[in-house]
Amino acid sequence: MSTVRPVLTEDELGSAGWHTLHELARQRRRRPRDQATQLIRYALYHALAGDDVELSQTRLDALLNHQLEPVA
Repeated sequence: MSTVRPVLTEDELGSAGWHTLHELARQRRRRPRDQATQLIRYALYHALAGDDVELSQTRLDALLNHQLEPVA
């Protein structure tokens, strides 16, 4: 089995994204890497369904600032 080992840093996610990842993990009693895996699975599921899952830094910032409605 192949393994992809992503390295996520605070620089890549921005401070708000980094904090949000850790907060989501804490709320769900997961490790941050496990929370990141769930978010990646969610994005892949929607990408396979044909949804646009590309998340630019601008769109991420808007989501973290609650300016956009998250897609459920």
